[in-house]
Order: sequence, then structure tokens, then C-alpha cells
Amino acid sequence: MENFSFYVPTTVHFGKGQLANLASSIKQFGGTKVMLAYGGGSIKANGIYAAVTDELEKAGIPYVDCDGIRPNPPVADVRKGIAIYRENHCDFILAVGGGSTIDAAKAMAAGVCYDGDVMDLMADGNGEIKAAAPLASILTMAGTGSELDMGGVITGEVNHKKHTIMHPFLYPKFSILDPAFTFSVPEKHSMAGCFDAFDHLLECYFVAGSESTDVQNMMNEGLMRSIVKNAPKVLANPEDYDARANIMWASSMALAGFQFAAGKKGSNWPMHGMGHELSSLYDMTHGITLALIAPSYLAYTLEKVPEYTWLFAAFARNVFGVTEVEDALAAQLGIAKVKEFTLTLKMPNNLKEAGVAEDKLDYLAEKATEWGSIGALCPINKEDALEIYRRAFEN
Repeated sequence: MENFSFYVPTTVHFGKGQLANLASSIKQFGGTKVMLAYGGGSIKANGIYAAVTDELEKAGIPYVDCDGIRPNPPVADVRKGIAIYRENHCDFILAVGGGSTIDAAKAMAAGVCYDGDVMDLMADGNGEIKAAAPLASILTMAGTGSELDMGGVITGEVNHKKHTIMHPFLYPKFSILDPAFTFSVPEKHSMAGCFDAFDHLLECYFVAGSESTDVQNMMNEGLMRSIVKNAPKVLANPEDYDARANIMWASSMALAGFQFAAGKKGSNWPMHGMGHELSSLYDMTHGITLALIAPSYLAYTLEKVPEYTWLFAAFARNVFGVTEVEDALAAQLGIAKVKEFTLTLKMPNNLKEAGVAEDKLDYLAEKATEWGSIGALCPINKEDALEIYRRAFEN
């Protein structure tokens, strides 16, 4: 097992009625004036906005709205939030929403403490995060895990390229996770969130060095099993509290401190890299892009690294209950189960069905690998990525 450092400072208030901890938690971390960051009108329609602002008003905590944060948050929304924060002399950011809102809030938190443009602070920028405003989250859609990690993804202005911002300062100070807040999430986005969480676990599981990380692997397998079990329950009954609770907690745990990649040899998240290009080009929901890419990526990777057939076979048996004793066949059956799971969640069958043009596949492969090869068990260059996109186009 490789050396690693592990750090998750976020306090979690999980369950029904945990909004009651909001005001005291803000005050605990020095907040006296809050910028309330959120997306469209859904939190007003479902009553969450009123519940949150009521708690703030009862505690005498002033707040100002930063609304309209869009999915796949563009940097323009981040810049708007930075300006609102500064103009209103806020000292705390509260993100109410799903991953897009929380990701944008993280970039805002870093940006308000930086004199230059916030794009400098992205992983590919030339700036440095030396401080950040305190932030917290109230989760309204499970999937991204942003409520319990230190990273975010922002859409830039050039080719709508996705950029990552990441720093320990960007962990939320606290996150309120009430599964009932996810009851009203539309089916499409609930299911996309389920696969997003599942894919986070895949990205941490199929990584070189997994032969020595029994603890991480077995915990990961348990979370994947929970998602496979509970996602169809949410689909059948959106107000199944226990199913929503298990999905919510599994998605949070999937990225908490990137724990399941700890001790492995490292990954640059290849399925996410390929999925981000679909989101950039087609503004496609993130979890859907991952569902479209994952089966073809896994199948192609297995062909490239047959020495990891044992890992694919373990996944098949321990996550999907495959009973085949021959590793090579078990591995193939496990990948087929992933595809079957995407269809259970009502994801599109392939890129063609999702509206991707075949003549864009080469462009997508080029953009996915423009900063070098991607991959976790083996390098994936442009030609490899193109083959994966081709397979995902019709298979």
C-alpha cells in the first residue's frame, strides 16, 4: 500500500430536522453575514428556501442572495458570486443545492480572497489559493459528493472546458444532509446522481495498486452494493426515506477525503475526463455522461490490462453477486452488469441515442487527452479515447 494523508474536517448533520443546527453552526465558524448561493427556483417551490431563511432570520443572521447558479457552473456565475460577496461585506457562504451550486460556492470562497481572476486558481492556472472564505452546504440533490470533499469543477470560457479547483481550505465547514430535501428532485436528476456516485466509486476502485488495498476495496464494494440496491427503490418511490438516506450517505462517503483511492498509485479520473467533454460540448447532465462512458471504458481497459482481470472479477462477484468461478468470464459479466444498471436508471442506451454526433467523436477524444494521457490502470491516449467513444456511440 502506498503512503497517503487523509483529512476530512467537515461536520455532518445528517437526517430529519437537522436544519435546526444551521444558525448555531454558522456562528460557530464566525459567520455574521451570509451569502446564500443557490440555483434556479426549485428550492423556493419546494419550501427549502423558506425553511433556510426562516432559520437565519430567527437567529438574527442577515443574508444576501446569490441565485441563478447554473448546472455545470460557468465561471461567469462564480464571478457574479464573488462580486455579490464583496459588495455586501459577507463573511460566510452557504450553498443550498446540489453539486453545481456547492462547486461554484467553493470557487467563490477561494476567489473572494484572491486579487486576480478566479480562473487563476484552477488546477491548470498560475495562481495560488492562500485563503478562502468559510462555506457550508445544505444538500438538496445527492450524487457529486461535493458536500464532503475539497474540490469543485467549473466550466471555463474557452470551449466550455471543465476546470478543477481543489484545496483543503475548500472543505465545507459543515454540511446539512436531510434526505427529505431530495424527495422532489426530478427522476432524471435523481438517477443521474445515483450513477455519478457509483462512478466515483468505480474511479477509485479500478486503479493500479488495488492489489494491496483490501480495506479501501471492500468498503468501496459495500457502498457500490448499497447504490445498486437503493437506486431502484428511489426510482420506484421518490419519497422512500431510507432509500434516499442510503443514496445520500453513500454519495457523500464515496468522495470523503478521496478515501477509496488512498494507498493506490493514483488516477486522473479518466471516465470523468471523457464525460466532462460531453458536458462541455452538449451541456449534458454530468451523471448521464458517466453512465454513457463507463461500460465501454471498463471493457476497453480490461482488454488493455488483462493482468487486472482478477480485479474486474472481484468487482463482479462482490458488487453484483456474479457467481461465475472463471475470472475472465466473471469480469465480462460484471461489466455487462454495469451497463444493465445504467439502463435500470433510465440512462440513454448510447451516445447516439443521447444526441451525440458521430463526427464529433474525434474532437471529443482530442479534448479529453489534450493535456496528456488519462487512465488509472493503463494510459489512455487520444486513439484509445476515440475507440472508447466509438464503442459508447452504438453499444
